[in-house]
Amino acid sequence: MASPVPTPRQFITSLIESLASIPLPTASSAPTTSSTETNPLKLIPPTHRPLLTTLYALYPSILLPALDLLDRRLATRIVVRPLHLQHDTIATTTTPSAATETPGHGKEKREEGDAAAATPSPSFFLVRSAQPQHPRRGHGDASAKPGLSYVVRLDAWNCTCAAFAFAAFPRGEESYIADADADAASVVAGAGDEGGSGGGLGWEFGALSRDGTEGSGMAGVPCCKHLLACVLAERWRGLLGGYVDERVVGRQEAAGLVADI
Repeated sequence: MASPVPTPRQFITSLIESLASIPLPTASSAPTTSSTETNPLKLIPPTHRPLLTTLYALYPSILLPALDLLDRRLATRIVVRPLHLQHDTIATTTTPSAATETPGHGKEKREEGDAAAATPSPSFFLVRSAQPQHPRRGHGDASAKPGLSYVVRLDAWNCTCAAFAFAAFPRGEESYIADADADAASVVAGAGDEGGSGGGLGWEFGALSRDGTEGSGMAGVPCCKHLLACVLAERWRGLLGGYVDERVVGRQEAAGLVADI
């Protein structure tokens, strides 16, 4: 019996996971030429390079710009510090002493703290544009300003750039928009199973979106260069993870970073 044809998102998920599992040479066996020092893709064994070629065939207009963003180190992972760590100082000063502590109360607090520590910290990405902003004629300083920044959320599968908006809502997809309300219940129900939309894999290209699935009305999964760059850096950490900076902030600072976009 022939196996069923995978959906577009299932195929791309398998492709990304295959790229992440490529065995890389160790530091002792890796060549030390200048080309490999500047281009980590040279470390991919020739037998596995067709995987990257396949990804290029699927996203020919954004794969190279996505890799360029990583090469320029324009992406930053923002990790929001857990709430119990943000208030350690306050908790230390307000915690009752052992002599006055209610029996069992301290154990409950410790269990709550352990549960909070086990919860993964929420994170998102800030990606700066590689294109500088050029002011209009006759508007003050004529020097170019740094490019715009965009917020990328992998779990929600969203980027604040215009390219992602056009990819997510292309012309001729009226049926998808009309069925959005009818499918809302199934989206919420699916988010509670298998940790989101992983379908047993734990992670899936497209995350919580339904694009690229059966009955979604979308043939593929919308993507932009910022989103693809963050996916590659997050899933292919062995090769590209070092090209993303990480910044740990509190909730207020994280809100300020997003508000400044």
